[in-house]
Amino acid sequence: MEYIICCLNIKESYERITNHFKSHPYIGFEEFTGDIDEVKNKSLYKKWKYAVVDKKLSWFSEAVKFFKKNKIEIIYFDDDYSDVISSIKNKVQKPAEDDIGRSQKRSFKGTGVRYIEKPITKVVEKKIYTSLEKKLILVSGLSKSAGATTITLNLAKYLSNLDILSSVIEPPIDPTIFNWIGIEEIIDKSVKHSDDGFYSYPHEIANGKRIKNKAEFIFDNIVWIVSDDRKEKIGKWEYNQMLKLVYASSIAPITFIDVGESIFHEAIRPLLSLVDLVLVVIDPFPTNCNINYDKLLELLKLKSDGCPVSFIINKWNSGIDKKEFLSFLGVKPLAFIPAIDLDILYKANYKYKIPLSCREVSDLISNPLEDICSLFIPREFNCGISKNKNIKKKSIFSNFFKTN
Repeated sequence: MEYIICCLNIKESYERITNHFKSHPYIGFEEFTGDIDEVKNKSLYKKWKYAVVDKKLSWFSEAVKFFKKNKIEIIYFDDDYSDVISSIKNKVQKPAEDDIGRSQKRSFKGTGVRYIEKPITKVVEKKIYTSLEKKLILVSGLSKSAGATTITLNLAKYLSNLDILSSVIEPPIDPTIFNWIGIEEIIDKSVKHSDDGFYSYPHEIANGKRIKNKAEFIFDNIVWIVSDDRKEKIGKWEYNQMLKLVYASSIAPITFIDVGESIFHEAIRPLLSLVDLVLVVIDPFPTNCNINYDKLLELLKLKSDGCPVSFIINKWNSGIDKKEFLSFLGVKPLAFIPAIDLDILYKANYKYKIPLSCREVSDLISNPLEDICSLFIPREFNCGISKNKNIKKKSIFSNFFKTN
């Protein structure tokens, strides 16, 4: 595979160029790069054959000098997308079919990665899959109690059980994950100085500091990019800070962004044009649905406009009339997550365990999690995917809240 780094003035240019080559498995692109220091840092552990350089970059001269010094061929970009795309096609020739087959086979098989599972001090050998196509998945709740964080953690744990490395990102708007999974306890039990065990990306970004490389906290095959709850609460959080947080780490192929109920927050909403999938978690409790009726309408409008929105019904139980609820929702949900006994959830939380770690929960929700994951991981990893039963679509928002 030929690897290309793109140094472009705006993210939209990067998306436009790289999207053209999504069906070209023999071409790999570095993630969007924001400045020359980031390029230099990444070059310490990554190799590129070509560099696309935007002539409008404020650091254009530095980039050209750096790539020439390192003998990386430069493809210049001057607002002509077709010219850059043609140049890449001409320079990167399609390999023979046998080579493509071997490359794809390696991709599905995964890459054995040797890493330190922080904060454990010893080096552990694990085979984790990092060769999957990168996906950004935003998870939000229709209401505060819908369970967006629970679903996020269970999805990450589900992938972990498949030996797939994923990242969980939580913006510092209403953070809970640091406490939920007991990061402080994990650190205190593993290292003498807790400050050495966790790097709080949101705090570094909020304070305007340059982000360190390879500072990820990895535990249970999951990269945790969340706020350190021991530090002072972060106040204002803006979109440019959110972008830096999303692209702070690139080691995991699947990234979950848990935004709670804040999908329309000023720092979050612009992400809807960048992510590969939006999962909206709905608590079917009628009062919650009624209170958030306008928000649901807006999400349905986004879906009809082409935004990759899918709905997950959480806490599903026999107290809900399925036919009336689906008529109210007006769209086929991606999955139904059964209600879980509170005794089990509380017990897991006291032990800082993700609910899926419990056998009772795993038996109950593995099938719907499999359905969800089928959207972003190949069948080779997710064998036996169960299909949702066909649900007849009804008119939008009928008499779900009417009483007899």
